[in-house]
Amino acid sequence: MNKLIEIKGFMVNQLTYKPIATSSIRFSDLKHIVKFTAREPNDFDPFKPNVKLDDIVKKTNEEYFQRLTIEDRVKNIYLYLLDEINNNVTKKKSALGSFPTSIILAIDVTDQFESKKEYLESIAKIESDDYIGAYSSLDENIISLSILRRSNTLIVDGQHRLAAMIKLYEDASTETIKIGRHRLNEKYPNLDYQSIKNNLNDFELNCTLLLGFDIWEQGKVFADVNFNQKPVNKSLYYDIFGSFPDPDKNDIFLSHMLAKHLNTNDKSVIKGFIKMLGTGKGYFSQAFFVEAIKDHLKPKGIWADIPLDYINGGNKHEFLSIFFKAYFSAIKELFKDYWPKQAYEKGEKYDSILVKTTGMGALIKLINPLCRQLIKEGLNIRTLSEVELKQVIITSLNPLKVNASKYFSKNSEFSGAGSLGLQSKLYEKLGQDLGWFKKA
Repeated sequence: MNKLIEIKGFMVNQLTYKPIATSSIRFSDLKHIVKFTAREPNDFDPFKPNVKLDDIVKKTNEEYFQRLTIEDRVKNIYLYLLDEINNNVTKKKSALGSFPTSIILAIDVTDQFESKKEYLESIAKIESDDYIGAYSSLDENIISLSILRRSNTLIVDGQHRLAAMIKLYEDASTETIKIGRHRLNEKYPNLDYQSIKNNLNDFELNCTLLLGFDIWEQGKVFADVNFNQKPVNKSLYYDIFGSFPDPDKNDIFLSHMLAKHLNTNDKSVIKGFIKMLGTGKGYFSQAFFVEAIKDHLKPKGIWADIPLDYINGGNKHEFLSIFFKAYFSAIKELFKDYWPKQAYEKGEKYDSILVKTTGMGALIKLINPLCRQLIKEGLNIRTLSEVELKQVIITSLNPLKVNASKYFSKNSEFSGAGSLGLQSKLYEKLGQDLGWFKKA
C-alpha cells in the first residue's frame, strides 16, 4: 500500500466559500508532499480567431501561479537555518530559529469515497503514477486529512522557506554542506550531518491549508497575500488576476489578454516588446502596459462599455486588437527613426524613449483625446478596418512628426526614468502641439 501522511487541523472561519484549516506539520512529512511550481510566460494568443472564453478558462486552469524561487533568498534562509540549528545544538540562549508566519498549502481533497476504509482500499490498487486527492473527515471543527506521500501539494506561499529546508536536508544527506569556502566542521565544530537532519525533521511549520481550491482560486489567494499584504512583482499580480474573467476586474482581464496578444501576434509591431511577468527581454513591463490600457476601460474611459459587453458574451472587445495593432503600426511609420531596429550591432543599444515607459505611457494616454477627436469629426472608428484605422491615425498625428526628436530622442527633455510625471508632461506636450489642449 502507498504510504499516507496523516494531518490534523482546526477549521477556521474566514471570508471564503471554500474551507480553510490551520495545522502544524512536521518537515519530515511536508518534504514528501510539496510540489514546487513557477508561473512562466507562454505564447497563447487570446485574440486569435475562434478562441472562445472556455478556451481561455481551460488554459488558465492549466497554468501555475507561483513565482520562481530566488536563489539568493533561498541561500540566505539556508545559512540562517544552519546558524540556528547550531545555536539549538549548543544550547545557546540566542537560539530563536523560527518561521512564525504560515506556509500556505493547497490540499486537493477528494469527495468520492463514503469512508476512509473505502479510500484505503482504493489507494492500495492505484499505480505509482496515478493521482488521488486527500481523504478528509470532520469532527466538529477538527479536520483529519490522509494525504498520499507524493509531491502533489502546491505551495501558495512560503516556497523559499521550504526550498531552503529541502536543500539543506539534501546537502546534509549527501554530506556536501559548505559555508563559503569552509566545510561544515570548520565553521560549526559542534554540528554533524545527522544532527542537522534530525533538527530539520523535527521542525514543525505553521501551515494554512486551502482545501479543494482550484488553480485559479489558489492564484487569487497568492496574489492577494503577496500584493495586498506584502510587496511582489506587480506584473505577476496582473498576470494572475488578468487570466480569468471577473465582473469586478474585467478591465484587468481584457488589458492582460490584449497585452498577451500584442506581444505574441505576428502582425503586431510590438511583438516581443513587453516584459511578461515583469522580467526578461522587452522595453517595458507587463504591469505598466496593463495599467495604461485599463485606464481606457474604466467607467470614464473611451471604451468603458467593452468590459460589461464581454462578460455578457458580446464581441466589442475584438475592436481592441484591431485598434492597437493599427495604432502602434501608425506610430512606427510616423516615427521610424526612433523605433527599435530589428537587430543591433555589438555595442549598440536602443536609447530613444519612443517605446520605453515614458514614450509608450504618453502615447497610450493620447488614445483618449485621439478617439474623441475622430468621433467629433464624424468617424465611427469601430467600423473601420485595421488598414483604414492606421491611415486615419497617421493623418491625425502627422503634425507631431516634425518635432519627433524633441519628444523621443535620447536628448529630449522627457528622457530619463519613466515616471508618471514625465509621461504626463510628454502627453500634455503632444496634445498641445496637436491643438487638442490649451497651452499652459
